Amino acid sequence: MKFHFLTLLCGVALSAGLFTACDDTASEIGTSIAGADVKIVVDSSFTASGKTVIVNTIRPKTSVQLIGRISVPEYGTLESDVVTQFLPSTELDTAEFTYENVDSIFLNLRYANSAFIGDSVAPMQLSVYPLTKQITSDITSSFNPDGYYNPTPLGTRTYNASTFKGKTTTSKEIDVKLPVELGRRLFKAFEDNPSDYANGQIFARDVFPGLYLRSTYGSGRLTQVTVCAMTVYLRKIYTPAGEEKPDTIEAEHLYYLTTPEVVSNNNIRYTMSDKLRDMIAQGHTMMIAPCGSEIEFTFPLQDIISAYRGHKGIAVINGLSMSIPVDSIENRLGVTPPPYALMVLKKDRDEFFAKNKLTDNITSFYATYNSATATYDFSSMRSYITTMLEKDEITPEDYTFSLVPVNVSFEQLANSGSYYYYQTTTSETESEIQPYATSPVMADVHIDKAKIKLTYSLQTQK
Repeated sequence: MKFHFLTLLCGVALSAGLFTACDDTASEIGTSIAGADVKIVVDSSFTASGKTVIVNTIRPKTSVQLIGRISVPEYGTLESDVVTQFLPSTELDTAEFTYENVDSIFLNLRYANSAFIGDSVAPMQLSVYPLTKQITSDITSSFNPDGYYNPTPLGTRTYNASTFKGKTTTSKEIDVKLPVELGRRLFKAFEDNPSDYANGQIFARDVFPGLYLRSTYGSGRLTQVTVCAMTVYLRKIYTPAGEEKPDTIEAEHLYYLTTPEVVSNNNIRYTMSDKLRDMIAQGHTMMIAPCGSEIEFTFPLQDIISAYRGHKGIAVINGLSMSIPVDSIENRLGVTPPPYALMVLKKDRDEFFAKNKLTDNITSFYATYNSATATYDFSSMRSYITTMLEKDEITPEDYTFSLVPVNVSFEQLANSGSYYYYQTTTSETESEIQPYATSPVMADVHIDKAKIKLTYSLQTQK
């Protein structure tokens, strides 16, 4: 039996109200104050406090499908099935073929060789059902597909993670044959009215609501599908003009694909282990996902402001950071801490995800889990403290945060060189931040031991 774990993937107020501009870097410290009586003050005397908050439902917006069931004694039991729409191609090959030439149609689920957690040889059965009505964009992880699908499956496939040959050297594919009548109906819908293929929402509303995918046999593995598509195979036999023998034209087209432009949802059911429940009852602050727990904590904003304003002289804030230590929880399948953590003001948490926001380093921040130091390091909080220093009144809404396990997606940006040198480099920028919903993760987060550091330059008055 083989076991494998999924590897995923300065302007600030002076004491007299002065502002200056610099970054959260050591090289900038003190550059806005000149004079022999300038010193660097580093104050790390602050502490935070928090509590675990159970999260039963999230709103994942993802094109990654999580399918299967896994039970980890230390983590709990996680099950996931999928409802998904498809983005259709806006051009079908009607020049050579008609709907009658559809020979077959397959659902293709592609996943990376390492994109599963559990037993690689345990047999699993995937069943595919047609949705009977359109799912909406406000769908959540607790969605119940009952009443949304026809219980007679379009197709089934028994598989394990070892038997399928890879489509590439890095990926494998689960193919499920669907009824040829489905392929012909979809092709004819385009022939009759190509405008129904204009976008995914029109297609889901007027032609094909989508599919429901679930495991109907087996347990012990969760698979992370990164490509979900339907491929149509076309075949036409005809006799060319002036010829006696018939000829055949064949074609293979990927006409339907799950993308971020359409609705796709992991329907998640998580039962927390007794071990984790006991730790929470004992006062541990825990991040568990998907649909497990996050942390609500009080950032020591008022103490920081009091300490900063208590100096004598002219001061400029150079940086504010928080490093939160984390303990991994030992388990037999290697479930790790979340790859990213979002720190967002509690009052803004729901809106942040509902409006697909990115962090602004004032009301929200994200940190990558550092496995070498076992910490989440929020190093760019300077704009937050300078904004708070401008306020006439500080309320609990200004310093009550949520710490949420998330996944961060990136996109590559091309940077052009100078006028004289035409070099082009690439850099990554965040493109999406969503609640973590693609594998089991858990961590014991020590909010009360977080290292919070305020750094400022101080010029004393003579």
